[in-house]
Amino acid sequence: SVAAMKKAALMVLGTAMQTYGEKLTDQQEVLTLAADVMIDVFAAESVLLRASHTGRTAPDLTIAAAEVYITDASARVEIASRTALAGMAEGDTLRTLLAALRRVLKTTPVNTVARRRQIADAIIERKAYPYS
Repeated sequence: SVAAMKKAALMVLGTAMQTYGEKLTDQQEVLTLAADVMIDVFAAESVLLRASHTGRTAPDLTIAAAEVYITDASARVEIASRTALAGMAEGDTLRTLLAALRRVLKTTPVNTVARRRQIADAIIERKAYPYS
């Protein structure tokens, strides 16, 4: 969920601040990963808000598209968060951080294969972009 992705972003940024303090500006790799996480969180929240406003015209397709995007973004957030945390900690500390990240991002998987087929079928049937 978007809320879970926000928590993961806060975890990465909080860990970075605790680990590096004022020297965080020297940690370009960690900052890049944190930025990637924040970009995905922003985009996923935008998709969610857009789906809630435009879902009246094609509610099933709008929801399907939002679910696909948010699921994919969540996977990217998890990978970037794990990579960032591994760049800042090791040993027991890293294991603890990764366990917390797993708890935060623990969500029920969405069948994106079925959702993508649903979207593709609508495009083929209409022979046009289905969200206009």
